[in-house]
Amino acid sequence: MKKSPPAARNGKYSEEYYYFCKEGEQNRVITRNKDMNMEPSIKDKYIILGFIFVAICMISFFITIIIAASFNQDNFVRLIVFVCSNLLGWLLYLSFQTVIFDTYEIYRIKFGKKEMKEITTETVALQEEEPQNTIEPVTQIAEEASSDAHPIELNIDPKRHEEIRSSYKDEQDKENERRIRMVVEYIHFYMPRIADEETVNHVCNEVSNWMNKNNYKPKPIKRRLTQDISNIPLRHFIWNIAERCMYKRYYNGDNRARFVKELFPREFSETDIATIKNFKVDPLKSPIPIDEPEDGKPDFHYPNGYLRKE
Repeated sequence: MKKSPPAARNGKYSEEYYYFCKEGEQNRVITRNKDMNMEPSIKDKYIILGFIFVAICMISFFITIIIAASFNQDNFVRLIVFVCSNLLGWLLYLSFQTVIFDTYEIYRIKFGKKEMKEITTETVALQEEEPQNTIEPVTQIAEEASSDAHPIELNIDPKRHEEIRSSYKDEQDKENERRIRMVVEYIHFYMPRIADEETVNHVCNEVSNWMNKNNYKPKPIKRRLTQDISNIPLRHFIWNIAERCMYKRYYNGDNRARFVKELFPREFSETDIATIKNFKVDPLKSPIPIDEPEDGKPDFHYPNGYLRKE
């Protein structure tokens, strides 16, 4: 006749919990059986070695005192006698260590038999008490849980999809707008040194359109720059701006070179695309130096004392 778990009969715990506890108890008993059959632990061996070391040192000490007395307690004689007696003691120990450890093992087996018998009896009793159909309740619970579970919805709700897409697009637009404001401030800082007001405004509009659309074709500047400079500062100028674009992978070397050549046709009339792509030539010896972003931040670097626009 199948035994009913005491906890289940009283209604305190589930039958599955009872079986789980029984299985854990059996595992603990089996582990204890394995521990009883193990060889002497390293800790036990160190204890034995410690006693042997002390004993050899004490014996060597007394032998040294006795023999050194015949030589007027000469320090050299005491040293030689102590070292030799130590070596002799360890040789004797190494010769008889098998006997010592075998004796210790016999002692452990003799006095551990009784405890091993008790543990074995306890294991057998637990195995007999375990019911045969331990899987049946678990199966019933799994079937009940599967019948109550709702099917997984794989398709996203159209309204939810539109909300997430719109929210992400708004964040991207705000970030791009922030970067454009930073670039416009950068243009206002450097371009008035080499161009008139109309040209500065024209550059701001064309750069803003380019940052919103990477394949934008700029309208060329028709007026001359107010300062006679080479096209190297303009290369630095466009490179610094492109490094602050939202999707920098679309603003590669060819894209940047074509944009600056079309925006400043007069200054780049005799320079080909391959030469323009060498943007970092003389990076610091220029009215507009190379300005690389730091730590992934798009901020520009300005001279000390410059107050940025809020």
